[in-house]
Amino acid sequence: MQKVPQTKRTNKYIIGIFLMASFLSVKAQNLVENPSFENSKKCSKKPGNFQKDVIGWHTPSDGSTDYYSDCSPEMSTNHNFIGRQQVYHGKAFAGFYMLGPDNYREYITGNLTETLVKGKHYKVSFMVSLADKAGLAVDEFQILFTEKLPKWSTKKNISIDYVNNSEEIKLLRGRAPSGYVNKIKWINVSASFTANGTEQYITLGNFKRDKRTRRKITGENLRKASYYYIDQVSVELDDKINLDEIYVIKDLLFTSDSFVINHEAKSQLTALVKHLKRNPSLNVTIYGHSDNEGDAAYNKLLSLNRAKSVGEFLLDNGLGFTRIKWQGYGSKIPLATNKSETGRLQNRRVEFVVSENKYSNYANTAFEEDKE
Repeated sequence: MQKVPQTKRTNKYIIGIFLMASFLSVKAQNLVENPSFENSKKCSKKPGNFQKDVIGWHTPSDGSTDYYSDCSPEMSTNHNFIGRQQVYHGKAFAGFYMLGPDNYREYITGNLTETLVKGKHYKVSFMVSLADKAGLAVDEFQILFTEKLPKWSTKKNISIDYVNNSEEIKLLRGRAPSGYVNKIKWINVSASFTANGTEQYITLGNFKRDKRTRRKITGENLRKASYYYIDQVSVELDDKINLDEIYVIKDLLFTSDSFVINHEAKSQLTALVKHLKRNPSLNVTIYGHSDNEGDAAYNKLLSLNRAKSVGEFLLDNGLGFTRIKWQGYGSKIPLATNKSETGRLQNRRVEFVVSENKYSNYANTAFEEDKE
């Protein structure tokens, strides 16, 4: 008897993981409140008013983070005390020192609209541009997620490296080896991570001391400091296909005794083909399943035919034969109860695993023969 696989199960749906596909237009939800600083209590008229004026954002230390808006003559985005820049999105952006004399630092902390889900994969990103009068650039932005709203009574850097990846706190790094030196264009900073399940706030800045901060000189007769504008902060579910995880193909839920691929599933499978063609080093293994009604041997063959129909679709659409394998498990591995028609429908499914290996751990053989 074949051993029931122990591969980690991730019952994601293909329609959710291919957000990049052309036939899908739904954008992932940004979980940052007021992500581009558009909502404010008033128009800032002097530096250091970020926390007082911007809704949903805070300054977690005694540093004087700045808020710029098109509505302000004094704190205009287009002309201010440290330079000028076109807004990346909307009408406003923030600005703060990533590196200043004697370990001086500024930070920004934003509210998340919901607590992140433990074990889920997320991507954090934001846009930055070095200020015109800043004479130094850094090569790393640090991203801190916390359960509670942080508050430090200091104008200097906060040393938190030792708590990285604890249950209450998570510290990420977005790096550019050559440095974030661009003063004309906005540059993306991003990082992906798996949530602890406690994250409710995001803090951006530089938590390193001066001696540990790598910097690059960007011009003579400029401020001996690193000051950045920041805009469009985002935290979203990272719905990419993870390697060696099992995905259920949505809309490919068969009627009893059927292994015919319906029209809705074909558009989704086309997205899978495109993903695999963009990544020629990856392979796919397909698994067919059935409910428990009827003869076990027949269900095994039926589930194999369901997996085979998906494999042949991939072959017909240009994917190489050596990159595909399929197998049927009959009713051995139910996803839901077989005591209701709804549950049985969910069990009549096809799954897939994308892997760098030729054969995944889920299936023991490639192209199992069409027999019991």
